[in-house]
Amino acid sequence: MVSDFYGFVEEVKGEVENKIKLEISKGFLKRIGFRLFLPLTVNFVTDCGSASVTVFKDGSVSVSGEFSRSPDVTIHASFEVLKKLYSSRSREEYLKAEREGKVRIVTHSLRGRKVERKFRELLGGS
Repeated sequence: MVSDFYGFVEEVKGEVENKIKLEISKGFLKRIGFRLFLPLTVNFVTDCGSASVTVFKDGSVSVSGEFSRSPDVTIHASFEVLKKLYSSRSREEYLKAEREGKVRIVTHSLRGRKVERKFRELLGGS
């Protein structure tokens, strides 16, 4: 199951990297706007493991199997809930899971607060 978690994180990494690179390719102003918020580090904390995903200014993304000590955002959820939300992208399911305390997104910086909405969208929350 732990290897499933890291495979999941790699899948998220690929999606994030593609979206960021697409956005920064749309022109100079978009590139400058994104670079104001990068690098950005997100910790995923689940019952099956923890991982840190960092998005760099050039749009590349790295994954570490270790928890970052200074993340901008931390996403807490069981692995099963995280997979379900990611695959369904259902706003209703996300809101229900959040209400029930099954998923929690915590921001730790101004950059984290600015991009929190994007991570909620990734899980179906916005």
